[in-house]
Amino acid sequence: MKAVYIFSLILIMCWGCTKDFANLNSDPTQFTNAAPEASILAAVKNLNTQLGNYNTTKYWDLGHLLCQQANRYDVTDAGFWQTAYQGVLGNLNQVIVNYGKDSLYNNRVQVARILQAYTYGIMAGTYGPVPLYQANNPEYLSTIMFDNEDSVYSFVMSTLKDAASKINVGGDKLKYDAVYNGNLQNWIKFANTQRLKIGLQIQRNLPALAAAHIRDVMANESLTINSEAETAKMSFENVNNNENPYFVKYIKSNQYFPYAPNATNQAPKLSEFLFTVFRSYKDPRLMVYYDSVPLANRMQLTDTLTSKNDDSLRVVSYPIPYLGLPKAGTKLAAWTSLAGQPDPVGTSNINAYSNANSIILQANRPFIMLSYAEALFLKAEAAQSGYGGSMGPDQYYYAGIDANFAYWGISAALRDEYKGRDGIKWGTTGKGFNNYLSLTNANISANGNNKIWVQRWLNYFPDGGFDCWALERRTRVFLLPPHTNPGGNASYSPNPTYSDVPGRASYPMSVVNLNPAGYQSALKEMAANRGDDYDIYQTLHFAMPYQVPEWDKADARYDNSFIQKWYGTTIEDLRQAAAAGGFKFTVNQTYHP
Repeated sequence: MKAVYIFSLILIMCWGCTKDFANLNSDPTQFTNAAPEASILAAVKNLNTQLGNYNTTKYWDLGHLLCQQANRYDVTDAGFWQTAYQGVLGNLNQVIVNYGKDSLYNNRVQVARILQAYTYGIMAGTYGPVPLYQANNPEYLSTIMFDNEDSVYSFVMSTLKDAASKINVGGDKLKYDAVYNGNLQNWIKFANTQRLKIGLQIQRNLPALAAAHIRDVMANESLTINSEAETAKMSFENVNNNENPYFVKYIKSNQYFPYAPNATNQAPKLSEFLFTVFRSYKDPRLMVYYDSVPLANRMQLTDTLTSKNDDSLRVVSYPIPYLGLPKAGTKLAAWTSLAGQPDPVGTSNINAYSNANSIILQANRPFIMLSYAEALFLKAEAAQSGYGGSMGPDQYYYAGIDANFAYWGISAALRDEYKGRDGIKWGTTGKGFNNYLSLTNANISANGNNKIWVQRWLNYFPDGGFDCWALERRTRVFLLPPHTNPGGNASYSPNPTYSDVPGRASYPMSVVNLNPAGYQSALKEMAANRGDDYDIYQTLHFAMPYQVPEWDKADARYDNSFIQKWYGTTIEDLRQAAAAGGFKFTVNQTYHP
């Protein structure tokens, strides 16, 4: 693998020669005419590193996978635009332009096209209108017009299908392949599975196109991802400049507690809403995705327990090993019912909230692009929507849960207990807990797609932050609690004291300043609600129309039901847990009938 990264470093150096790419297009002749492997590899590394970095600054918060103490709903650009157009699409375009007519490079060109379509799918889901046909084109060096969202998705779908069909598994190979190690059949499967994924996403705005592609993929299921070995993932290694981006930020920087004991920056914490979902359905992934809190830092919960031996009630205090961090501690002024009441969660010491499992911070941990479990959930939704398949939607659904649990090493016994619970079991309704402010809940309806979407969301930990954001906007599978310290473009919101999940990301200022005509074309294509693109609730075409609740009129009330009875309902349960776990509890008061 080290040879792989030698090539990526070459391309990173090549990328550095066009640093003024902020004007969107630069003359492609400025690029070094690099070997296709180097260009493709640099594109893959640049894209996945950028997505990983965006997880740590934006997507984890948007997707409610992890909560970062200082982070807000900020969808302003932080380098993604330039990375995408220069470090990713620029490199891929070099392969397509320079080698596209040479049959000796056919397969490598098709891989580049697949990655190009994959990237544009992310771009359309992030911004809506983006430059496509005039991007990285020397004929358009000053003004670059934007293509509308639907046109971009149409290009993505046709390119994925065409590129996959043109791969000849007996032909030329990618010598240095950080995703599939040269396995061309897996690239075909990745392209088709991605086509299924985007097809499901665009059913609202391009129903006929989506239906045709979904039906085509499901009719040729053998050409999709069908095993864990076929998961698309970018390899990293414990070599300088080639480490996983989470490792670089949280471990290598030596700036985040608890990995650097004296650091003042905090590592990302378990999201309070996701924690509520885990607790509602006794999901064993809570203990796998996240680390338990050290005993000395745990929140002390006051609870009321019965006894197996008499009719007494005991008010007790004991430490709990996991806790989710609210999106923001700020309480709206209109929530007067909270005045004078103790906050059961939001005022805990920051060290009482659970960190992500340190396994995701390993230097050589791969970055998941599209997993086997996700492929099964995609097929489940397609089957549920009437597009066929070799199994029923419930079978795909359960197989997806199986694949996710197997990936994380969770036992079959725990898996099967989980699959049998109301809300998780196919056809059942789940009554979830309220979140700690009683604003939302973790209910899961009996609807099949609703169950599939919940499991897709849970499967996206930790790398699929963007996909969580896209899934939420398309389905509104949960009513997520508001962010009451939203930051970023929330200053442009009609309700700047709170924010729901933003509908899109804003373009960088370089586009506004250096490509004004192109920027205006983008505003026209998206039918912008105002004279700029800073309306955080601007809905993209693929997304479900959504009315932001008037959160300042909500009846907010503290509710800690989701953490009560942690070890059981009786004092005997607590005693047994304390003996096994090595912690102490206090009986504050005993009531006898």
